[in-house]
Amino acid sequence: MIRLHNILQKNGTAGLLGALGIAALLGTAGCGQTGSGEESRGSSQVAVFEDFTAEDLDGNPVDEAIFADYDLTMINLWGTFCGPCIQEMPELGEIAEEYEEKGFQIVGICTDAVDGDGQALTDTVASAKEIIEETGADYLHILPTGEIFTDLLPRVSAVPTTIFVDREGKQVGLADMGAKDKDSWLAVIDEKLEQVRQEAE
Repeated sequence: MIRLHNILQKNGTAGLLGALGIAALLGTAGCGQTGSGEESRGSSQVAVFEDFTAEDLDGNPVDEAIFADYDLTMINLWGTFCGPCIQEMPELGEIAEEYEEKGFQIVGICTDAVDGDGQALTDTVASAKEIIEETGADYLHILPTGEIFTDLLPRVSAVPTTIFVDREGKQVGLADMGAKDKDSWLAVIDEKLEQVRQEAE
C-alpha cells in the first residue's frame, strides 16, 4: 500500500500529515488498494471548495467560480505515483466528455505536484501533464495550493480519493475512496446528480 503520507514525506510534509494519523475525511485504503470503492463511513465534510484560490497546472488562477456552471463536480485527488489513479483516468476522461451536457464536470487535483511549502514541483507537474495527455483525462487539473494545501491535504491519507460538490462548492455526501470502473462511477454520479437537483427544487 502506498500512502500519500509516504510520498509527501519525501517533499518535507511528514509533520503535516503525520500529526493527524488516519484522515478524518477518508477511510484507510491507500493507493494500490481499490477495495470496493464504497463511500467511507463516519467521515466528516470539509468546506474548502466553497471559498478557495489555487492554480491549474499551467499556473492560471482557479477559484470556486469553476463550479458555478455545473450542478455537480467530481473532484478527483490523484498522484503521479499511483497506479490505480492513472488506470481509471481514461474512463474518467470519457465520463467528463459524455456528461458535460448533463451539468457535470470532473476536476483533478494532482496531490504530489507541490513541495512541503505548497510550491509547484516542476518535474512532477511535467509528469502529470504527460499522464493527462496519455490517458485522455483532459479535464481541468489543479495544483493543491492555498486552502487545498493547508485545509484538505492534511486530511487525505491515500489516493485516489474523490469528493463531489455542488454549484457553490458545498460537499455532496461523503468522500469516496478508491478507484472504480466506468459503470460504477456512472452509478454514483447519476445518484448524486439526482440528489443535488432535488435539493435545488
